[in-house]
This record gives sequence, structure tokens and C-alpha cells, in this order.
Amino acid sequence: MIVYFNGKYIDENKVSLSIKDRGFLLGDGVFETILYKNKKLIFFDLHTKRLKKSLKRIFINFNESKSSLSNKINNLIKRNNLENDNLSIRITITRGNSERGIDILPNSNAFLLITSSKIKNNLRMKPLKLSISNILRNETSITSQYKTTNYLDNIVAKHEAIKSKFDDALLINTKNNICCSSTSNFFYREDKRIFTPPIEDGVLDGTIREILIAKRKVAVKSIKLSNLTNCKEVFITNSLFGIRPVEKIEKFNFNIGPDTYDIDKFLSNLGM
Repeated sequence: MIVYFNGKYIDENKVSLSIKDRGFLLGDGVFETILYKNKKLIFFDLHTKRLKKSLKRIFINFNESKSSLSNKINNLIKRNNLENDNLSIRITITRGNSERGIDILPNSNAFLLITSSKIKNNLRMKPLKLSISNILRNETSITSQYKTTNYLDNIVAKHEAIKSKFDDALLINTKNNICCSSTSNFFYREDKRIFTPPIEDGVLDGTIREILIAKRKVAVKSIKLSNLTNCKEVFITNSLFGIRPVEKIEKFNFNIGPDTYDIDKFLSNLGM
């Protein structure tokens, strides 16, 4: 597979990663994962907006324009002869090389990696079961609210969930508020309204989440586990599979409700 790495299209097996790269050594970087479907980059504007926001927050200087990134991605897809496939496109940007230590030095040169992968498993609308992780989400942490390359909490939480015969883990913050699953935003319906947790609870602002809030499909409020007692339906979303209904969270059981189907149809109408 061909990848784009620091100005070159190159075979992935020939990429040479520096042992001084801070992304490799310290998880010092950010990334975006974008769905390519029907020859389009889905919600590309929202992804690039979030990417720039993340870069600014962690003080990485990277001034690539949106059109330049789009051209690089589309050229990469063509070079791999994947124009007619559904793909996961990942943009990874690290701070680049530095000497030993964690200080942010001026004039560092960021590294850019763009990869494309075929989506082999269609998980859309496939029900899943969530365990409740004992790894608490730090709602004040940069790694909770921004899409950084430091994903260790999420990785371990999901692995432990799978070992316990669940599909994924539900993460709770230090105030015992529900945040998200390991890779997805969380939504639930109580009475006739759908709610999702606020960013301040340690939530990554997913692209689908942003759209659903902007279109007033969902409202924002902090959610306790006790709220699930009166809950009618639960679903999660992310930028690759779209939406998945949750059928079980530990002792709580749910049916696939009408709002989940409505949101799925809404996303389909947007081209997802």
C-alpha cells in the first residue's frame, strides 16, 4: 500500500520513522479518521476544522490548507487504485523530531502521515454490548477532549471489555458522569428527547455529534448511570460506522428504538 509521508508518496514498507519522533516517543501528535464513500470524503470540512483546533491546542505549527490536504488524500487514493472502495483515511500529524525531554522547542518541523485502508466490516446498525470500565475519564485532560495520538486509556478499556465478553467499554469521568465508549460518542433517549454528554465531561466532539447538535436532533446534558433506568434507547456514533444501537450496558437492557432508525436515515441522507 502506498502512503503519503512528509512530502512523498511511498510504499508503506519503505517508510523510515525517526527514533527521535515525538509521536513515537511521547504520543505527541493528533490525528483524524475520515470516511471515504461514494468517491467523497465524508464531513471533510468538520474533520479539518477539528484537526486545526487540536493542533492549535497542543502548540503544533502546521499550516497545510484544507484544499492541499484534500488533494493529497485524493492523489493517494488514486495511486492505490481505491477510488471505488469504502475507505478509512487517517491523517496523523506529530510534532516531529526533538532531543531528549518533553520541552516544546520553537521551529520544530511537524511530520505528516496519510494512510488509506479498505473498510472490511460494515458495523453500521450492528447492536453491541458495553461494559462499564473502571478506567476513569479525566474530564480536564487534553487527551479526553482532543483527538491526540495518546489513546492508551481507550485501548486498555476496550481490551478489558472484550476479555469480559463485551464489545466495547463505556467510560465514566471522575464525577461519575457518562462520557463515551472507547471510540464513539454516546447518546440516549429519555421520554421524547435524545441526549449526549457535554464536552466539559471529557468528551471528544465527534463530527456526527456536532451535526446532530447543530440540527437539533439531540440535546446536551450530563448523564448519570442512574439515568439509564428510565432510558428507552441507547446508541453510539463515530465517523466510520455511523451509528450502532446499544442493546446492553452491564445490567441495563435496551431495544433498538425508532429514534435510532431515524438518525440512521438522517445520516444516510447526508451521504454517510
